[in-house]
Amino acid sequence: MKAGIFTACMFSALVLSQVAAEGLTLDASSLSPSSPYQWLLSGITTQPGPTGGLSLAMDAGPAAPDAQDDLVLDFNGTVPTDAAGRWSLKVQGVVDRVGPESARYGQGAASFRAPQGSLSLQPVSSTLFSSGYPARDFSMEFWLKPVRADSGEIILMWKASRQAGKSWLSQQFTCLILRNRLNFGFLNFFADPTGKSTTVNLAGASIIVPGRWSHHLLRFDADTGLLEYLMDGKPEAVAYATSTGHEGGTVYPFISGSGGTLSIAQNYTGLMDGFRMRSAWIETPFLSRYAPSGATAISPIYDLGSTNSALERIDAVYKAELEADIHWFYRSADSSAGWKAESPEWIPFLPGAALQGAGGLSPFGRYIQFKLLFYPDASGEKSPVLNSLTVHYRADEPPAPPGGVSVSAGNGSITVRWKRSAEADVAGYMVYYGTTPGNYFGTGAAEGPSPIMVLGADSTSLKLTGLVNGTLYVITVAAFDRADPPHVGIFSRELSARPSRM
Repeated sequence: MKAGIFTACMFSALVLSQVAAEGLTLDASSLSPSSPYQWLLSGITTQPGPTGGLSLAMDAGPAAPDAQDDLVLDFNGTVPTDAAGRWSLKVQGVVDRVGPESARYGQGAASFRAPQGSLSLQPVSSTLFSSGYPARDFSMEFWLKPVRADSGEIILMWKASRQAGKSWLSQQFTCLILRNRLNFGFLNFFADPTGKSTTVNLAGASIIVPGRWSHHLLRFDADTGLLEYLMDGKPEAVAYATSTGHEGGTVYPFISGSGGTLSIAQNYTGLMDGFRMRSAWIETPFLSRYAPSGATAISPIYDLGSTNSALERIDAVYKAELEADIHWFYRSADSSAGWKAESPEWIPFLPGAALQGAGGLSPFGRYIQFKLLFYPDASGEKSPVLNSLTVHYRADEPPAPPGGVSVSAGNGSITVRWKRSAEADVAGYMVYYGTTPGNYFGTGAAEGPSPIMVLGADSTSLKLTGLVNGTLYVITVAAFDRADPPHVGIFSRELSARPSRM
């Protein structure tokens, strides 16, 4: 058996490279050609590793956009985009971007400096801001980190015109800072059936602290007309878009006007992240940095290069602060054909601990795969980070040839003898014969064409019969082990014999 080391330095596309006398190494710049897929990441992102390559960590922020998302501003790239794909977006002036170390979520946040830059958006296939069509429930949420939180700073502004009967009404929605508090105002957004102008306002009760992230959620219930504003998950203000201005009146539907433009940070200095509008009532806002339900990373299938390799232990270089944790699983076999999501089953392991298979022996296999479950700390603010995995294993080398090989000729026969192999995993022997030195493709023996398998580690002889007298035959013997398929070792020294009636 030969010792080997298999290292997976995470985690992008992975490639195999040989390490002299140590086995197989995979790093973050390579692929796994024996795998039908590479890393499958759910709620996981990659980041530069401390010594090169890439590490794995939880992806900050709520879930990816779905059908109920109307607008999801993505600030991870160099240019802001709508990840929901329902709005067109233009950058007015200069809008900077801060990296993940300063962002609330993901790889970046927008940095505005009034009056140098803002975002201008127009609905393309929006369901909430579709001109003339009433919307149902909706929610709008975002994170703010203002520099000063001065009165008059404009966070959001929508301007359009809405038809009411034969007349047109100016429509406006604003979100601005007044006396260090966030205020929302709706003018002619909620439609009175009589065509009258409507106004709905909400003023926050809590002060926005400059230099600190705060979460803001505005949500509307189309059945009751309830319009509610929450800051950091706590109710700040309530209003009703009804004929009475209270619960129980006729609900005014939310109807967008035509030709509207949504301006973001028209007069605001500070950071913004996690801006999202949904055609749904958000019951529980996502306030922590990481989802408490965790995230999953499934590795490619790695080829250790030899069937029946003994897996000894798996080491990991990772960081997990406070309650943050990683749950570790692997699976292995000599063939990966037909592997499914949960079949064969995943086996838990602890990094650095000896792996235990059936009967207390090391598990065996040529192919290995990992499943890693990431969980944040109790506050949801810290993610575990995995830098690398190292699998220690012993490659199953073919057995050495048997010693003491001898041959003796008889009438149309040759008897081959050898000494029993001392290696523990030998399952039997292969007897090769032919008529040309170095070429063992003989036929004609009653026992079958070359090579002939002799089962049993204790077997020590084989008689070849049905041979042609006077013909010189060359003979060699090799041992094979218990692997499936078996590893056949190298040949013994070549001997020769000539059958005869003498």
